Amino acid sequence: MLPPMDLDLTLGCGQVFRWFKQGEWWSGVLDGREVMLRHGPGGIDARGIATERLSRYFRSEDDIELIYEEVAVDDLMSDLSHRFRGMRLIRQDPWECCLSYLLATNANFPRIQRMIETVCRTFGRLLPGGRYAFPSPSDILDREESAPHCGLGYRCHRMVKLAHSAEDGELDLDSLLCMDYERSLGYLKRFNGIGDKVADCIALFSLDHLEAFPVDVRIRRVMEEIYGVGGSYRRVREHGQRLFGRYAGYAQELLYHWDGMR
Repeated sequence: MLPPMDLDLTLGCGQVFRWFKQGEWWSGVLDGREVMLRHGPGGIDARGIATERLSRYFRSEDDIELIYEEVAVDDLMSDLSHRFRGMRLIRQDPWECCLSYLLATNANFPRIQRMIETVCRTFGRLLPGGRYAFPSPSDILDREESAPHCGLGYRCHRMVKLAHSAEDGELDLDSLLCMDYERSLGYLKRFNGIGDKVADCIALFSLDHLEAFPVDVRIRRVMEEIYGVGGSYRRVREHGQRLFGRYAGYAQELLYHWDGMR
Protein backbone atom coordinates (compact mmCIF):
# COMPACT_ATOMS: atom_id res chain seq x y z
CA MET A 1 0.00 0.00 0.00
CA LEU A 2 1.26 3.46 -0.87
CA PRO A 3 1.75 5.97 1.94
CA PRO A 4 -0.62 8.94 2.14
CA MET A 5 0.70 11.91 0.20
CA ASP A 6 -0.22 14.87 -1.96
CA LEU A 7 0.97 14.06 -5.48
CA ASP A 8 0.88 17.70 -6.59
CA LEU A 9 3.16 18.72 -3.73
CA THR A 10 5.43 15.68 -3.91
CA LEU A 11 5.90 15.53 -7.68
CA GLY A 12 5.59 19.25 -8.36
CA CYS A 13 7.79 20.75 -5.64
CA GLY A 14 11.02 20.69 -7.66
CA GLN A 15 12.85 17.64 -6.33
CA VAL A 16 12.28 15.58 -9.51
CA PHE A 17 12.17 16.69 -13.13
CA ARG A 18 10.43 14.04 -15.25
CA TRP A 19 6.88 14.11 -13.90
CA PHE A 20 4.26 16.04 -15.87
CA LYS A 21 0.59 16.50 -14.99
CA GLN A 22 -1.95 15.66 -17.69
CA GLY A 23 -5.46 16.34 -16.44
CA GLU A 24 -5.91 14.38 -13.23
CA TRP A 25 -2.97 12.05 -13.98
CA TRP A 26 0.73 12.51 -13.32
CA SER A 27 2.95 10.92 -15.99
CA GLY A 28 6.50 9.87 -15.15
CA VAL A 29 9.17 7.37 -16.12
CA LEU A 30 10.51 4.96 -13.54
CA ASP A 31 12.76 1.96 -14.15
CA GLY A 32 12.36 2.39 -17.91
CA ARG A 33 8.55 2.30 -17.78
CA GLU A 34 5.96 5.01 -18.11
CA VAL A 35 4.05 5.34 -14.86
CA MET A 36 0.70 7.07 -14.37
CA LEU A 37 -0.52 8.24 -10.96
CA ARG A 38 -3.60 10.02 -9.70
CA HIS A 39 -5.61 10.47 -6.53
CA GLY A 40 -8.55 8.08 -6.42
CA PRO A 41 -11.36 7.42 -3.95
CA GLY A 42 -9.39 4.70 -2.17
CA GLY A 43 -5.98 6.37 -2.27
CA ILE A 44 -3.50 6.65 -5.12
CA ASP A 45 -4.28 4.90 -8.40
CA ALA A 46 -1.16 3.66 -10.20
CA ARG A 47 -0.65 2.28 -13.69
CA GLY A 48 2.46 0.71 -15.17
CA ILE A 49 4.38 -0.33 -12.06
CA ALA A 50 4.04 -2.47 -8.94
CA THR A 51 2.88 -0.88 -5.71
CA GLU A 52 5.92 -2.28 -3.89
CA ARG A 53 8.29 -0.38 -6.19
CA LEU A 54 6.34 2.85 -5.76
CA SER A 55 6.33 2.35 -2.01
CA ARG A 56 10.13 2.39 -2.00
CA TYR A 57 10.23 5.33 -4.43
CA PHE A 58 7.99 7.41 -2.17
CA ARG A 59 9.89 6.43 0.97
CA SER A 60 6.95 4.77 2.69
CA GLU A 61 9.15 3.99 5.69
CA ASP A 62 9.46 7.70 6.55
CA ASP A 63 7.31 8.57 9.57
CA ILE A 64 5.88 11.79 8.17
CA GLU A 65 4.04 12.78 11.34
CA LEU A 66 7.22 12.44 13.38
CA ILE A 67 9.31 14.22 10.76
CA TYR A 68 6.99 17.21 10.51
CA GLU A 69 6.80 17.40 14.30
CA GLU A 70 10.59 17.49 14.58
CA VAL A 71 11.17 20.14 11.90
CA ALA A 72 8.41 22.42 13.27
CA VAL A 73 10.94 24.36 15.33
CA ASP A 74 9.21 27.74 15.02
CA ASP A 75 5.94 29.32 13.91
CA LEU A 76 6.91 29.38 10.23
CA MET A 77 7.91 25.73 10.12
CA SER A 78 4.85 24.73 12.12
CA ASP A 79 2.68 26.51 9.55
CA LEU A 80 4.50 24.95 6.59
CA SER A 81 4.32 21.50 8.15
CA HIS A 82 0.54 21.80 8.17
CA ARG A 83 0.10 23.56 4.82
CA PHE A 84 2.33 21.13 2.90
CA ARG A 85 1.68 18.04 5.00
CA GLY A 86 1.24 15.74 2.02
CA MET A 87 4.73 16.41 0.66
CA ARG A 88 7.14 13.49 0.78
CA LEU A 89 10.74 13.21 -0.31
CA ILE A 90 11.40 10.79 -3.16
CA ARG A 91 14.13 8.13 -3.36
CA GLN A 92 15.54 8.62 -6.85
CA ASP A 93 17.83 6.38 -8.85
CA PRO A 94 21.40 7.50 -8.05
CA TRP A 95 22.60 7.68 -11.67
CA GLU A 96 19.54 9.61 -12.83
CA CYS A 97 19.81 11.91 -9.83
CA CYS A 98 23.54 12.57 -10.40
CA LEU A 99 23.11 13.46 -14.05
CA SER A 100 19.88 15.39 -13.56
CA TYR A 101 21.32 17.67 -10.88
CA LEU A 102 24.55 18.10 -12.83
CA LEU A 103 22.41 19.39 -15.71
CA ALA A 104 20.33 21.53 -13.34
CA THR A 105 23.11 23.96 -12.45
CA ASN A 106 22.33 27.62 -13.18
CA ALA A 107 18.98 26.92 -14.84
CA ASN A 108 15.34 27.40 -13.89
CA PHE A 109 12.94 24.49 -13.53
CA PRO A 110 11.35 24.60 -17.03
CA ARG A 111 14.78 24.75 -18.67
CA ILE A 112 16.03 21.87 -16.55
CA GLN A 113 13.04 19.79 -17.63
CA ARG A 114 13.63 20.65 -21.29
CA MET A 115 17.31 19.72 -21.11
CA ILE A 116 16.63 16.41 -19.40
CA GLU A 117 13.85 15.49 -21.82
CA THR A 118 16.15 16.32 -24.74
CA VAL A 119 18.84 14.06 -23.29
CA CYS A 120 16.26 11.29 -22.86
CA ARG A 121 14.93 11.66 -26.42
CA THR A 122 18.46 11.70 -27.82
CA PHE A 123 19.92 8.78 -25.90
CA GLY A 124 17.05 6.94 -24.21
CA ARG A 125 14.82 4.13 -25.40
CA LEU A 126 11.40 5.00 -26.80
CA LEU A 127 8.65 3.60 -24.57
CA PRO A 128 5.23 2.36 -25.75
CA GLY A 129 3.40 5.41 -24.38
CA GLY A 130 5.64 7.87 -26.22
CA ARG A 131 7.95 8.82 -23.33
CA TYR A 132 11.65 7.94 -23.28
CA ALA A 133 13.64 5.99 -20.71
CA PHE A 134 16.40 7.79 -18.85
CA PRO A 135 19.66 6.86 -20.61
CA SER A 136 22.32 4.79 -18.92
CA PRO A 137 25.97 5.87 -19.12
CA SER A 138 26.54 3.38 -21.96
CA ASP A 139 23.50 4.71 -23.84
CA ILE A 140 25.09 8.17 -23.82
CA LEU A 141 28.53 6.94 -24.80
CA ASP A 142 27.15 4.85 -27.68
CA ARG A 143 25.93 8.09 -29.28
CA GLU A 144 28.42 10.50 -27.79
CA GLU A 145 28.63 12.43 -31.07
CA SER A 146 25.01 13.55 -30.55
CA ALA A 147 25.72 15.24 -27.22
CA PRO A 148 26.62 18.69 -28.66
CA HIS A 149 23.19 18.85 -30.31
CA CYS A 150 21.28 18.64 -27.02
CA GLY A 151 21.51 22.36 -26.23
CA LEU A 152 23.24 21.83 -22.90
CA GLY A 153 25.96 24.45 -23.28
CA TYR A 154 28.88 23.95 -20.91
CA ARG A 155 27.00 21.05 -19.30
CA CYS A 156 27.51 18.89 -22.41
CA HIS A 157 31.16 18.10 -21.67
CA ARG A 158 30.33 17.49 -18.01
CA MET A 159 27.58 15.03 -18.94
CA VAL A 160 29.81 13.02 -21.27
CA LYS A 161 32.65 13.00 -18.76
CA LEU A 162 30.32 11.81 -15.99
CA ALA A 163 29.02 9.03 -18.25
CA HIS A 164 32.62 7.93 -18.90
CA SER A 165 33.34 7.99 -15.15
CA ALA A 166 30.28 5.85 -14.40
CA GLU A 167 31.00 3.41 -17.23
CA ASP A 168 34.66 3.06 -16.24
CA GLY A 169 33.81 2.51 -12.58
CA GLU A 170 35.47 5.69 -11.37
CA LEU A 171 31.99 6.83 -10.29
CA ASP A 172 31.03 3.72 -8.33
CA LEU A 173 27.35 4.13 -7.50
CA ASP A 174 27.16 0.90 -5.50
CA SER A 175 29.97 2.06 -3.23
CA LEU A 176 28.41 5.51 -3.00
CA LEU A 177 25.23 4.01 -1.57
CA CYS A 178 27.26 2.56 1.31
CA MET A 179 29.03 5.78 2.29
CA ASP A 180 28.09 8.02 5.19
CA TYR A 181 26.95 11.56 4.50
CA GLU A 182 30.26 13.45 4.74
CA ARG A 183 32.19 10.82 2.83
CA SER A 184 29.61 10.76 0.04
CA LEU A 185 29.90 14.54 -0.37
CA GLY A 186 33.67 14.37 -0.67
CA TYR A 187 33.46 11.52 -3.14
CA LEU A 188 30.88 13.24 -5.36
CA LYS A 189 32.75 16.53 -5.46
CA ARG A 190 35.67 14.83 -7.19
CA PHE A 191 33.65 14.92 -10.42
CA ASN A 192 33.53 17.93 -12.71
CA GLY A 193 30.26 19.84 -12.33
CA ILE A 194 29.38 18.47 -8.89
CA GLY A 195 29.91 21.12 -6.25
CA ASP A 196 28.49 21.59 -2.77
CA LYS A 197 24.84 22.09 -3.73
CA VAL A 198 24.67 19.33 -6.35
CA ALA A 199 26.40 16.89 -4.00
CA ASP A 200 23.90 17.71 -1.24
CA CYS A 201 20.96 17.25 -3.63
CA ILE A 202 22.26 13.84 -4.70
CA ALA A 203 22.84 12.85 -1.06
CA LEU A 204 19.33 13.90 -0.05
CA PHE A 205 17.30 12.71 -3.02
CA SER A 206 19.03 9.41 -3.86
CA LEU A 207 21.38 8.32 -1.06
CA ASP A 208 19.03 8.39 1.96
CA HIS A 209 20.90 11.17 3.76
CA LEU A 210 17.90 13.02 5.14
CA GLU A 211 20.21 15.29 7.14
CA ALA A 212 21.44 16.94 3.94
CA PHE A 213 20.42 20.60 3.54
CA PRO A 214 21.10 21.79 -0.03
CA VAL A 215 21.57 25.56 -0.27
CA ASP A 216 20.52 27.20 -3.52
CA VAL A 217 19.44 30.79 -4.22
CA ARG A 218 16.00 30.24 -2.66
CA ILE A 219 17.28 28.60 0.50
CA ARG A 220 20.04 31.18 0.91
CA ARG A 221 17.42 33.94 0.65
CA VAL A 222 15.13 32.29 3.21
CA MET A 223 17.94 31.54 5.65
CA GLU A 224 19.16 35.12 5.55
CA GLU A 225 15.72 36.74 5.62
CA ILE A 226 14.07 34.51 8.24
CA TYR A 227 16.96 33.20 10.28
CA GLY A 228 19.58 35.92 9.80
CA VAL A 229 22.21 33.51 8.51
CA GLY A 230 24.44 34.30 5.54
CA GLY A 231 28.01 33.70 4.51
CA SER A 232 29.59 30.61 3.01
CA TYR A 233 27.70 27.62 1.69
CA ARG A 234 28.98 25.50 4.57
CA ARG A 235 27.92 28.05 7.19
CA VAL A 236 24.35 28.26 5.89
CA ARG A 237 24.06 24.50 5.43
CA GLU A 238 25.37 23.65 8.89
CA HIS A 239 23.08 26.19 10.51
CA GLY A 240 20.10 24.56 8.76
CA GLN A 241 21.26 21.14 9.92
CA ARG A 242 21.67 22.30 13.54
CA LEU A 243 18.28 24.02 13.46
CA PHE A 244 16.25 21.22 11.87
CA GLY A 245 18.20 18.16 12.96
CA ARG A 246 18.19 14.70 11.41
CA TYR A 247 15.37 15.56 8.98
CA ALA A 248 16.86 18.83 7.73
CA GLY A 249 16.24 17.69 4.15
CA TYR A 250 12.48 17.68 4.70
CA ALA A 251 12.68 21.16 6.21
CA GLN A 252 14.70 22.33 3.22
CA GLU A 253 12.08 21.11 0.78
CA LEU A 254 9.27 22.77 2.72
CA LEU A 255 11.17 26.08 2.73
CA TYR A 256 12.12 25.75 -0.93
CA HIS A 257 8.52 25.16 -1.98
CA TRP A 258 7.23 27.96 0.24
CA ASP A 259 9.71 30.47 -1.13
CA GLY A 260 8.75 29.56 -4.70
CA MET A 261 5.10 30.30 -3.92
CA ARG A 262 5.69 33.72 -2.33
